[in-house]
Amino acid sequence: MSFIGSSCKIVLTLSLVGASLYADMEQGKEMFDEANCMECHAPSHFQTREKKVNSFKKLSGSVRACATNSGAEWFDEDADIVTEYLNEKHYHFKAPPKEEE
Repeated sequence: MSFIGSSCKIVLTLSLVGASLYADMEQGKEMFDEANCMECHAPSHFQTREKKVNSFKKLSGSVRACATNSGAEWFDEDADIVTEYLNEKHYHFKAPPKEEE
């Protein structure tokens, strides 16, 4: 395979990964909005890292607790998507590596 062919495959792969991440972020935002999370959380809540949410693991736990308390009826995968959305938008914690399916 030529260098150009390899480069094209790398660019295509990165484009697909980027598109997938963007789709997950859009889906996470949509789910967050549909669950009316802002009824309980003020925007300032996300501007600082509170003592309760100071790691990706704690953020994930908080999202799951909120989903249960609000009756959001999310599957674990849904809570993961919302967690990743909130982390990308507000917290910027180092996320653990995803498990391969």
